[in-house]
Amino acid sequence: MNPVRPFSSCAAVFFLVVTGLSSPVSADEIRFRIKTSPRDSVEVTGLDTAGVPYICLNELADVLRFPSAVNDTVKKFEFRISTRRIKFSRNNPFLVVTDVPTNASSVYQLPQPVLQRDRKYYAPLFPFVSFFDRMWAGGVSLDSLSLTMSLGSFDDAPEFDITGVSIERKSNGYLIIIHALRKFGEVEAWLKPDGWLFVTIANAKADTFALSRTRLFGAIRNLLTFQSPTSVQLTFKVAPDVAQAEVINEPESHDLLIALRTLSPPEKEAIEKKRQQSIQENLEKERNRWKLDVIVIDAGHGGKDPGALGVAKTKEKDITLGVALKLGKFLEKNLKGVKVVYTRKTDAFIELYRRTQIANEAGGKLFVSIHCNSLERKPSRARGFEIYLLRPGKTEEAIEIAERENSVIQLEEGYEQRYQKLTEENFILVTMAQSAYVKYSEHFAEIAAEAMEKNSTLKNSGVKQAGFYVLVGASMPNVLVETGYLSNRTEEKFLKSSAGQTKIAEALYNGIKQYKEIYEKALSEGSRQ
Repeated sequence: MNPVRPFSSCAAVFFLVVTGLSSPVSADEIRFRIKTSPRDSVEVTGLDTAGVPYICLNELADVLRFPSAVNDTVKKFEFRISTRRIKFSRNNPFLVVTDVPTNASSVYQLPQPVLQRDRKYYAPLFPFVSFFDRMWAGGVSLDSLSLTMSLGSFDDAPEFDITGVSIERKSNGYLIIIHALRKFGEVEAWLKPDGWLFVTIANAKADTFALSRTRLFGAIRNLLTFQSPTSVQLTFKVAPDVAQAEVINEPESHDLLIALRTLSPPEKEAIEKKRQQSIQENLEKERNRWKLDVIVIDAGHGGKDPGALGVAKTKEKDITLGVALKLGKFLEKNLKGVKVVYTRKTDAFIELYRRTQIANEAGGKLFVSIHCNSLERKPSRARGFEIYLLRPGKTEEAIEIAERENSVIQLEEGYEQRYQKLTEENFILVTMAQSAYVKYSEHFAEIAAEAMEKNSTLKNSGVKQAGFYVLVGASMPNVLVETGYLSNRTEEKFLKSSAGQTKIAEALYNGIKQYKEIYEKALSEGSRQ
């Protein structure tokens, strides 16, 4: 900070007296008395916040007759000193200083933020005086004992330690030259991996406006200057090929040199090779993570839940278990490296929510729930298989089938609380949560439907959608297969027979095999992109 200078004709003397707090205007308000001449003085208000004195910027600007303005919309205050515009923001320690003729800006940081009360703005007194010292051409000093602030003449020359920055290209990089008027003591340089180079110089004052006009080129992309009361920080944005920064003291001058070494062609090639290798390893890792290596087979109903009953009293739970076990054997025998997980392998009752929970815990990549269809009126002519996706039902038939399959929740203890949020509106949100798997679910459903039609005598009734609770929560592609109608005498006989169950299981196996080949081919091609 500058010492007290002799006063010239345009100098001013400010005498600040902090009044006692025994009867303040408000709980934390204090007053400063500013003596503008040997005989005249005015008061300027301030704040005492936890022992830190703040000065009112609005009143200071009025006393010094600085052009000023308050922006209530963005909560900012600014005033102008000569050709410099200083902008203060509420609850922000950073001041923006703009050189009006060039529109070049720099940033200054206070240790405490600027405060606002009503339309008045307050800055911490002591650091603000230090900042003011740099803005006032003639310099400012403050006697901390008498709290006397003195402003030198505009005619006095400003004092800077750092006057500019220049850049030179070298054979192995670049040289940043920080031009200085004296030797510096403590200097720190830190090059971060993200390409920001921080150069901190203790006890230095920089001509921020001269620095803002630095001609940047090559590997040096940007320069920001942060002036604080105790140091200057020059922050450079450098190119990715800058590998090292080294501080060099120039013995023949006061200049500070920062040598930037850039990567050589062989180094760049090695780094790029390593980067490409890392990309391939990550792609392979992701490909393996999504590989169709765990298939979950869910035999519908079971235990105390018999499911639908056929014309001849055939129980749905027996058909679904028979098909599930046969499908599992086909997969285990023919798809090497694929793990088969069953939600049940015996006549056991498994809650609907627990079925997808089992699938998720096993890391399933495909969930197939097996069921049989039926109508209340028996016998009926309705026949054929259907494959369902988890979405709100569009047809009355689909809604009725879903309601019948979902009714099993009444056999679960505490089902009212568990499923009470699955209203029609919330069900849409639940299905949206599985949007990441919808494309694959649809793809598998189409392939499986074609395989079922080709490899069995059952009629293909198509791919449909309905709100089956058993599919809720599956973090993988998932479908529900209604294998045939137990209310149809002919299909009941087919579904009940071992040969019929084998035909259905083999058809589903062929669909899974074809889907796996197409799915993993797409993954493999994606890993090479």
